[in-house]
Formats: sequence, structure tokens, C-alpha cells
Amino acid sequence: MAAKAKKKIKKKKNNLLMIAVSFAIFLFLSVIGGYFALLYAGDMMIEQNEQKLKDLKIEPTVIYDKNGQEMTSLIREKNREYKPINEMPKVLIDAFLAVEDKRFYEHKGVDMVRIGGAIVNDIKKGSLAEGGSTITQQLARNVFLTLDQTFWRKTKEMSIAIGLERRYSKDQILEMYLNRIYLGKGEFGVQDASLYYFGIPVDHKDFTIAKAAMLAAIPKAPTTYNPFNNPEKAKLRRDTIIRLMHEQGLITEEQKLAAQAEPLPKKSGEIADSTLKKGYRAFFDNMVEEAEATFGVTEEELYRGGWNIYTTFDPKVQDAMVEEYANAKNFPKDGAKRGVESSMIVIDAKTGGIAGMMGGRNYAPKGFNYATDMKRQPGSSFKPIAVFAPAVNKDINKWNANSQLSNKRQSFNGYEPRNYNNRYTETMSMNRAMIDSANIPPVWLLNEIGVSESLEYLKKVGIELTPNDRNLAIALGGLDVGTSPLEMAQAYTPFVNAGVVSEAHSITKVENKDEGVVREYQPKQSEALKPEAAWEIHTMLEKAVQEGTGKAARISGRHVAGKTGTTQSIAGDSKANKDAWFVGYTPEYVGAVWMGFDPEDKQHLMHQGSSMTAQMFSKVLATALKGVPSSDFVRPAGAVEQKEVEVEPELQLAADMSFDPSTNKLMVVLSWIGGADGDTYDLYRIGENGERQLISAGMKETSYVDVLDSPKQYQYQVVPRNAQGEEGTPSKTVPIDSKKLENLINQDPGHNEEGNDQGQNPDGTENGNGEIPPDQGTGGTGEHTNNGDGSQPPNPGTGEVPPDIVNPDPSQTDGSSNEIKLPPPPQEEGQNQFPDASNG
Repeated sequence: MAAKAKKKIKKKKNNLLMIAVSFAIFLFLSVIGGYFALLYAGDMMIEQNEQKLKDLKIEPTVIYDKNGQEMTSLIREKNREYKPINEMPKVLIDAFLAVEDKRFYEHKGVDMVRIGGAIVNDIKKGSLAEGGSTITQQLARNVFLTLDQTFWRKTKEMSIAIGLERRYSKDQILEMYLNRIYLGKGEFGVQDASLYYFGIPVDHKDFTIAKAAMLAAIPKAPTTYNPFNNPEKAKLRRDTIIRLMHEQGLITEEQKLAAQAEPLPKKSGEIADSTLKKGYRAFFDNMVEEAEATFGVTEEELYRGGWNIYTTFDPKVQDAMVEEYANAKNFPKDGAKRGVESSMIVIDAKTGGIAGMMGGRNYAPKGFNYATDMKRQPGSSFKPIAVFAPAVNKDINKWNANSQLSNKRQSFNGYEPRNYNNRYTETMSMNRAMIDSANIPPVWLLNEIGVSESLEYLKKVGIELTPNDRNLAIALGGLDVGTSPLEMAQAYTPFVNAGVVSEAHSITKVENKDEGVVREYQPKQSEALKPEAAWEIHTMLEKAVQEGTGKAARISGRHVAGKTGTTQSIAGDSKANKDAWFVGYTPEYVGAVWMGFDPEDKQHLMHQGSSMTAQMFSKVLATALKGVPSSDFVRPAGAVEQKEVEVEPELQLAADMSFDPSTNKLMVVLSWIGGADGDTYDLYRIGENGERQLISAGMKETSYVDVLDSPKQYQYQVVPRNAQGEEGTPSKTVPIDSKKLENLINQDPGHNEEGNDQGQNPDGTENGNGEIPPDQGTGGTGEHTNNGDGSQPPNPGTGEVPPDIVNPDPSQTDGSSNEIKLPPPPQEEGQNQFPDASNG
């Protein structure tokens, strides 16, 4: 039995050994077969496309507008100069080899040591993002392949590289590589790039180690390391390559230090890299970024040629923008040296396709784009999306245009917003709050529905927020970082599109001419609002343009809706504005306009408000829509046209007392607010015995001075009458204290024995004109208040005043409708934490 068992075990071991050997042979043959298959595939691709290695001619990439017409082509007409390797300086070759492929003369096209390290990093990251390609592989990719990061593309790249090494010498491969490498700004090859960046050929006596390293620095990220656009990053990358050259023994310590001390090249003038029309550059640059982010087509691939890019660009819209932005009269004239900055974007109301954009008044190619990159406080233009839309969407029966919102002075756990005109009533309808751009109602409403409700909605429509935005200040546009015209325009699309938000985009389709690759844009649309809620907000925004703060945005014969916004200056002038906005739409387009100084300082303050941004919107859209039949907004199915509820305005009567020493008369100065247009007023004085005396009837004015002979205890009341003479709800009675009247007589500081006004204040201080200086008050943050009652003075041009933000109770936590956690104070000039308290 034991012998049999041993035989079975031995037989089993033999079987396992046979399987292992067979598997090893199979694996070996598979590797050998795979290797030869790889060689064959590489050879076939080279044979079929070898002419590409010899032909420097590039077929242009063509960009098309929304109508299918050519917008621009990317390759400028010029003869590319091919430079033989024996005419290239050694420092140039050394610089590229040091950073791109230091074992170039040792491997056979694929550097397994380098690839091994790259694979480890790729596995960690879960993608093929890590480098590892040799110069031969890069040549294979640049000539024969696209740049998509896939395993199959990487395999083809390796097979072609091995094939190239079998067909060409190392110097031939290096020569082809250096004459084809993309070096930014539409430049291919080291010779053309040297002429562009330095103004000299590579074999010039002044071509230095630093210049060689600068060219070698660019291929990794041509836009990021462009010395003209990003000098700091470019220098850091250049100096790193100089250090690598020193570490590899290619240059001495002295040469390293001298090269790193050499300044970067100065821009000598823009060379056209396309047939792009002046004023179209901001859209173009944004489109190039989107091509890579959305479709994986890099700037290098676009300039390498052979692509058709179909966009949402509308030349009528862009030309209208360019025309209006060229007119200095469309901008405030504030500022000692530089003018007010501005940006604008217009997108298709239904699809979100970007029709046009102005990245600034003097946008530089690949420069800072104020339409997409800027983050500024949006002011009152934020109210519809931060408060009213989420509230109406939550419960349209409870919150709608006719809902009465609190409009009285109040504190929300230390946050004390104020209305721009310092006028308050018990309540105000949501519709009236939108039209007049009142501040208390939206803050109060946000406190009712909860900040979380707002944040959730803002995220839906694409507004980028930070943790510090969890506070009531967002009701008035008081964001921690801010927002951009692009985000604001996108966020308004639900109001014109039955509640559907459409992602802003600029490309509809890309095609590769050689490979027939077609990639189409997949629309990103989702419901942010219920259709009936979207229509409810829209009706209020349309009235805001018809009769409210957005009147300047009206376009003759067309339907327009929208909202203005301003924020106050922080440069020491309480009468100046930091930001002015208008965000609005027609049935065809949604647009956002911003104006302001960047940076803002005491010499550059904007004393005009959002009327100019509204005017810009009107002028651009009026021109862009010429020839387009006028259309109305379409009410979504199920949306009810709510009849506006007439709420009788509440009269608020105030009284002040003074003594005229020249006549020995007491005066009661009465004023009131809250009446309706066309009302007249009857004023009553009520004596101590309750006797009611009509002292003035049928007044159109809203103030009156009652002169008294002696101090008595009186009450006053004002009664409104409409155009038909019907009596409305009287104001509350306001009493006059007789003791205070007596004190005015006995303690008059300017009434001396001779009865002459000495021009002194009660505290002995002099004004020069005999007036008592106003109490500075303690409301809000003292440094921002100076109106006597703690409020801020209105802008004389716009009547706009931001609310004071008082530090809230730090113990407040998230999760309740009373949560108040204000953003930290601004860290640098140009960042304002104080939201708009404007009429726009």
C-alpha cells in the first residue's frame, strides 16, 4: 500500500512538472510571438506612413462657427525651416537629452528601466499619466499617433519606436525629433521656436545654455512653460534642466550658475498663429482648453494639424461685443491711469452653447480671462439663484411672487443687513423685493428655508462654493471667493428653459481628418427647478427689467428679464462701488456683464453702478438680434400665471422736534414713507383730550412742518387717499413728548442772552455752519458706518449701500435655518467680504 501511494505522489509530481514546463514554453513562445508581432505591426505602420517622416507640410486645423463657416485655421502660412543635426549646437542636444532621454544612445527605442518606474506610478494612479516615453517613442507618437492616453496607443507607440530604431540611426531619429517637436505658439522644431522666442537661429553665436534649456523646458507643457505667458514657471523649469545638465556632467558649476542667472527672453511682438479675427481670442483660448478637457485633444495636436473643430461660436454676437467694447463711452471714466475692466459672456438660452465672450477690455492671448477665470462678488444678481429660486422650488404655495416677506430692521444672530435706501416696512412681497432689490426680505427668507437649501441649489446650477459660504451673507452675494460671468450666465439658464440648467460649452464636435475620428459633445442638462418654479422666478425677473433696477437693460420690441448687482468699494471711499453686474436673458440668449477695477485702489474707484452693465447687455443683444424675429418667453406646461395680489402699502410716520430761537417757535418735522404712487395724504394732530384736528389735506408731499406756540402733548397720524379719493389704512399714531419740547427751549445751545446763534454744538464743538454733527452710531462694523444711525451713506449716483456685517455668534453650527457663519475678512486688496446692499 505504501509503495502504491509513493507511485501516485511521484506521478502527480511529474504531471505538475509537465504542466509547469508546458506553461513556461507557452509563455516563452507567446512573448516571442508577441515581440515579433509588435515588430511587424510597427514596421507596417511605418511603411504605410513613412512619407510623414519626410514631409514637413502640415494640414491646418480648421475651427468652424455655429453656422458651419470657417472661424479660423491654426497654421500660419510660412515655410518651416529644417535644421540638420550637424548644424545644431551641442548644448541644445544636451539639454533635450538631459531632460527627455538621458539613455537615448543606449536603448533600442524603448527604455525598460524608465518604463518600469513609470508603470509603477501608473498603477498607483490608475492611469497612463506618467511619462516614460523615449525620444524615439515621442517621435513615433508625434508623427504616427494621436495623444490619447490608452494602453493600446502606448503599445503601438512602442512598436513603431522599435521599428524606427531598426530603420534609422540615432542621429537621424534625434534630428527628426528636434525638427518636429511642438514648442508652443504654433511653433514646431527648435529652429522656428528659437527664432520666435529669441529672434536668433539655433546656430547663432549668442545661442546659450540658458536658451537651449528654455527650449527643452517647453515640450512638457507648452502653455504652462511659455516664457512670455508664465515667466515664473518657465524659469523654474528651465533652471531645473540646467541643474540636470550639471548633474549629468554636461556643463560645469560655473556654466550652471551663469545660465541660471540669465534673464528670460522678452516678448518682442505677437506673431499670428492663426487667421483669427481680432476680438475673437478669448473665445478661441477657452475653446482650446475645452478641446483637451472634454475631448482629449491637446493644443499640440490642434497645432500639429488635421483637425476640424465645430463650435457654438456666433459671429453676430461676438462682433456686437467687440463693437461695444471698443467704445470708451460704454464704461465709467473713473481711474487716474487705467480704465475700468470688464468682461461679458453670452450663451444659448436652450443649449448652453457659448455664443461669444469678452475676456477683458484688452484681453491678451492666453491671458487672464475675466469672463471665465475671475472670481468676484456678484451682489444682488445672486438673490434670484441663492434665495428666491430654491425657496419657490421648495414650496411654491408658500413661497411665490405674492408671498409677504419681512422687511423690518432686524438682526440675524448678529448679522444686520440693511436696505440701500434705509427704508423699511413690516412686510414686502417677494415680487416687490425683486423689483426694488431690497435686502432684508431675501436674507429673512434664506433664514426661513435654511442655508443648506440654497447651497444645494447653487451646486446644481454650477456655482463653485467653499465651506465658508455656509452663511446668510450669500443671500446678498457675499461669497467667500466669488463667482464668474460664465458661472452666473449658466446659473440663469433654468429661468428661461423650464427649469433645466444647461452646462456652458463651446464645442459640438471634433474630427480628425486622417483617422476619421469623430467625437461629439454630449449635452449636460439636468432639471434644477420645477417648471412652475422657474416660470415664477422668470416673471419677477422680467418685471425687474420692466419697472425695477434693470430698466437700462430693456431692448425695444423685445422681451428681456434679468437682475443687476453691485458691491461696495473697500478702498476707503464709501461712495464707490467695487463690482457692477447685470445678468439677464432674452428668449434666445443668456448674458452676464461685469465691470470693476482690478486691482482696486484709492486712485481707481468706480462711482457708477450697475446701470452701465445693464446698458452694455442691452446694446450687445440689440445688435446681435437684428434681423431675428421678436419672440416671447414660453410659459411651461403646468405653470400658473399668478395674478398679482395688491397689498396696501403700510405708511410709516416719523416725527422730529426742533426750536427756532429767532421766532421762539417749536417745530415738529413730520415725514412718512410707504404710500402708493398717486396717493395724497391728510395729516391729523390729536390733542391731549383726544380731539382730532385736520392740519393739512390732499398733500402730495410726504413731509410737513407743524409750528407750535407752546409745548403740549400731541399725537400725529397720516391718512392716505387713492386717486378715487378713497381713504386707505392710516399710519400708526406718533406721540410728541411735551417735556422734550420744553428742554429744547431751555437748553438751546445757540441761544445766548443776545439771542444770537453762536454756531456751537451741544457738546461745545463747532461745525462752521452751526450744524450738529451726526452721531456716528454703533451699528454694524463701526469702520463702515457713518450715518448717525449706524447705517452707511448711499452712493449718490446709484443709491447703493452695502449692509454692515456684524460678527455673528461663533457658537452657531450648521444644520439649522438660523445658521450664521460669515466668511473670514478679506486677505488681500480686491477681495470684499461685504455683499451688495444695493438697488441693483
